[in-house]
Amino acid sequence: MSERILIADQRPFAASTPRRLEPDSPGRLRSMRVMAVALVVIAAIGYLIITGFQSTTVYYLTVSELRARGPSGQAVRVAGVVQPNSIQRSATDATVRFTIADNGGTLPVVYRGVVPDIFGPGIQVVVEGHYSTAGVFEASTLLAKCPSKFTAEIPTPVPVR
Repeated sequence: MSERILIADQRPFAASTPRRLEPDSPGRLRSMRVMAVALVVIAAIGYLIITGFQSTTVYYLTVSELRARGPSGQAVRVAGVVQPNSIQRSATDATVRFTIADNGGTLPVVYRGVVPDIFGPGIQVVVEGHYSTAGVFEASTLLAKCPSKFTAEIPTPVPVR
């Protein structure tokens, strides 16, 4: 019969004996903290980029799209062309009434404020505001789109002296 000789505090390895794990080293713990902070910073930067792009994205409806949606309490942007003979300026304040249109219909607009220099009949505009239940668009912002092509008049010759 063979006997096992055990040295002090040694036991034979058995499958049921749990192994003791070494505690995390300070270097490993520090690198895990750095990685966690880096992930939080990357997530914050990603969030700021996404929200920045969403806030600078400008979407506007056409007149026909707005009329199909109907009046609502939320602010919207609407694009259309200022109709000839529709501009009415108030003599007492800075109120301007005009009509914009697209292929789908027309929309009366009321705007209080300074109008752009290029504003006039036939100019494409984007108005931002609320579409009231009375069927009038109450604009808080008026933007006039510049024509994509400017054509100059033929200059008058100046006589040389």
